[in-house]
Amino acid sequence: MAEPATERGRETRDAIVSCAARLFHQRGVKATRVDDVLAAAEAGKGQFYRYFTSKSELVAAAVEHQLERYLAPQREVLERFEDWPDLERYLTGLTDSHERRGFAGGCPIGSLALELSGRDEELQARLAQALSAWEASLTRGLERLRENGRLGEDAPLERLAAATLAAIQGAYLLATVHGDRRVMDDALAEAVRNLRAHAPKRTRNARDGTK
Repeated sequence: MAEPATERGRETRDAIVSCAARLFHQRGVKATRVDDVLAAAEAGKGQFYRYFTSKSELVAAAVEHQLERYLAPQREVLERFEDWPDLERYLTGLTDSHERRGFAGGCPIGSLALELSGRDEELQARLAQALSAWEASLTRGLERLRENGRLGEDAPLERLAAATLAAIQGAYLLATVHGDRRVMDDALAEAVRNLRAHAPKRTRNARDGTK
């Protein structure tokens, strides 16, 4: 991808990448033509080929755009968990964002990983790395919950983080198929219940009102 020499050029390139990321998410990479992206970005073919040699190069740029736009802010939230409401707000925020997008396209990262699997080894590896980083951030968030006494010392944090990420991906899929946030809310609430089952017994009893 060529680096623009001017601010206006950077704005044009960024608009092309942003529109590509949005359309790839909504429609899928295969179903989105370069012409569709250029129409959305109000750019011409000459501008496209000034910055990209092919659609494949645009896809790679759109992947990086999505990772920076979607995962970077999450990492800051995930790694600052203090108590269960922090985790619940995080998960509710995912559902809220998906609802605002009209439940289109599923998870911005997971949907790309699924579509590009087996088609582009380099991008597949990049997306797998991103999902692993997401899981690692979840693990660090759970570590903070354990440090604050919300999870037991013997809680298998890496396994719980992997299961939680799997629940998130499944919740995105179900909400996309049904166009209904309730299925995503229910799936993520169940993920929280699974995590809370690993709380120290005294905190579980306090929550349940038992001795």
